[in-house]
Amino acid sequence: MRTNAGYTITDSVHVGDVEFVLGEQENGKQFVTWECKAGNDYCWGHYFDSLAAAKRDLLIRAHEALGGKEPARKPYFFCMTVCARRTGAAIGRRCGVVMADGPEPAEELAWERFGGNSACKLWVDEVPEDGYDYNVYKSEII
Repeated sequence: MRTNAGYTITDSVHVGDVEFVLGEQENGKQFVTWECKAGNDYCWGHYFDSLAAAKRDLLIRAHEALGGKEPARKPYFFCMTVCARRTGAAIGRRCGVVMADGPEPAEELAWERFGGNSACKLWVDEVPEDGYDYNVYKSEII
């Protein structure tokens, strides 16, 4: 696992010779995206208090490196309740970010990629410019 400046690199996107990475501090309360060249030359850090905001920035930076001015698709945060097949009882959650053209395509994409037979309730919302606070909506998906 790669680290830089006290952050563990948890995600990356390659665009040509450039890599954009997302790092998370050990306490999980501070996040960063960097441009990375040659596998260990990190620069132009963007720092965040929200994982969703950092993921959004990672995707936007990669898209801009491909020549786009703004994302063709928008990031949507999703959370789904995972249920036991036999009883339907909630046993956990899956959350993440998908890129989509709107809420309905985001919902379909989240179900298709992460839902399967075990998901029983899905919630999707566009990630705002200032990031996303999962705790605000946690009660809606439990």
